[in-house]
Amino acid sequence: MARPDRRVNLAVARTIPPFLLCVCVYACYIVTKPICIDYLIRPLPKYSRGSRVGAGIAILVIFYVLIFVVIITYLRLLYNITRNPGFLPRSSPPTKEQQETEPSERPQRRKRKHRRTRTAEKPDKTDIDIERGADGNADGGAIPLDNTGLESFYTKDVFVCQEDGRPLYCSTCCRYKPDRAHHCREVDRCVLKMDHFCPWVGGVVSETSFKFFIQFVFYTLIFCVFSLIICATFTAEIIQDTGGANVHLAIGIGLSSLFGLFSFGMTISSLQLAMWNLSTIENLNRRSAVWTLAIRVPDRMLARLNPESRWAPTFRTITYPLPPVPLSPEAARDYQPPEKQHVFAILQTLPGENPFDLGSPFKNLQQVLGYSIIDWFLPLRQSPCADRTTGDSFYELGPVVSRLKKEAGLNPPPESQPTTQNDTERKHKRRRSSHRRSQE
Repeated sequence: MARPDRRVNLAVARTIPPFLLCVCVYACYIVTKPICIDYLIRPLPKYSRGSRVGAGIAILVIFYVLIFVVIITYLRLLYNITRNPGFLPRSSPPTKEQQETEPSERPQRRKRKHRRTRTAEKPDKTDIDIERGADGNADGGAIPLDNTGLESFYTKDVFVCQEDGRPLYCSTCCRYKPDRAHHCREVDRCVLKMDHFCPWVGGVVSETSFKFFIQFVFYTLIFCVFSLIICATFTAEIIQDTGGANVHLAIGIGLSSLFGLFSFGMTISSLQLAMWNLSTIENLNRRSAVWTLAIRVPDRMLARLNPESRWAPTFRTITYPLPPVPLSPEAARDYQPPEKQHVFAILQTLPGENPFDLGSPFKNLQQVLGYSIIDWFLPLRQSPCADRTTGDSFYELGPVVSRLKKEAGLNPPPESQPTTQNDTERKHKRRRSSHRRSQE
């Protein structure tokens, strides 16, 4: 049964879009009839002013162009929120037989269920010490609840993980979560790069809709400022001519001020988050957050991880694929790991470091708004960060990850690194072209 606050939020989210449509219709009436027709183009007898047709037509043209852009961006935003919200599919909960084969997990699962009212995102931690595996590697002792879906993680070079090297786990959706995915209690689903649940736009703002949300609040701000100026200007003239104010213009001033302040705050905060390459959820503890990353160990270094080697790594490791679960002692002795193995180093950032910060606000903005000026101002293409054609990581990573690789000795040999700035530019151009092809 849905929680009362969740039902209220969903009901409000479905009610506000029609309400905003009514506000737009009323705004059209205020500007068209009381201002442009009755006061500027064909002034009523009570106004002691002459006809100003040019001013009335210019105001009408600018007003309807702005409101058309606002409506288009809002409809594009609503379409993505309803049709492409970025939800992750839910997995089936473990069966009774699976729970009986893992008695050590049952008390912890009951505890997570009891605390579910506080948060739906808990790390999937077991009671087994991951440091007690063979050769001191994390894969020797960590037994996950389910290995399903791990291939989409260990086939990448870098992904966000828990302290034992496994991806973050959502106990509500019963699945491992990709990088930056969060569980939304209002829709009861995990959402890719969830930013926030916004009743004003009818749902969850995520990686598929954050760009269009920024465009919507930006154009709404411009529209509200223009409406406020014309309503306030002609209200002052009417008061001077007649000694009284038009009630519709007074309401227009109030609505323009209210929505203008709201859109101004949302525009500034959204652009700031985009320049930092953060979501609203990630920004809550951005100064103290510590990210744990699983970074692939190059094949040339695998021989050095042998216990007989003189080189001692400064990091823990985990090897994929993980052994099947459950694994009896007899099966563990006979278990043969697959030939193709993926070894990852488990590294942590410093407090406050963001591995997804690309090093400059402009590059971070490009990840959200696009690579061209047309993408920045027109709600046509998806954000580049929603592109899944590149397989190195779920999202493009920045200098923090490069530093971690360098400190751990995981960088490729110097001859395989880009030696000039042109090589780096070509790499970015290839990424941009792949994104454009995927959009087409």
